[in-house]
Amino acid sequence: MLFACAVKPAVTVTDVDNGTKVEIQSGEFLAVKLEAQLGTGYGWKVVSESEELVLKGEPEQVSKQGHKPGGPDIQTFKFKAVKKGETTLRLQYIEAWKKKSKPLKEYTITVIVK
Repeated sequence: MLFACAVKPAVTVTDVDNGTKVEIQSGEFLAVKLEAQLGTGYGWKVVSESEELVLKGEPEQVSKQGHKPGGPDIQTFKFKAVKKGETTLRLQYIEAWKKKSKPLKEYTITVIVK
């Protein structure tokens, strides 16, 4: 797990990349950095699984500079590309403690592993 955290991702995507396609080489890392307000109880959750991408560890949570209580944070999810192919990566912004929480937002990208 420490190894995955120390590796610089080959590709980093953020909120502005929602709905796009990205390409990555097999064996490389993809970082998904999304803004959240974790103090409200909402956060991002991966809701799709694939053979092409494997989530490495737990998401990192970092407060933005000048953080005020209840202010914005960044959640970073790191994935390793392990198999060639095309997959859709989906995350939902939900209240994590509720079993049937309707997402406030969705984030979807198509990932092509070469």
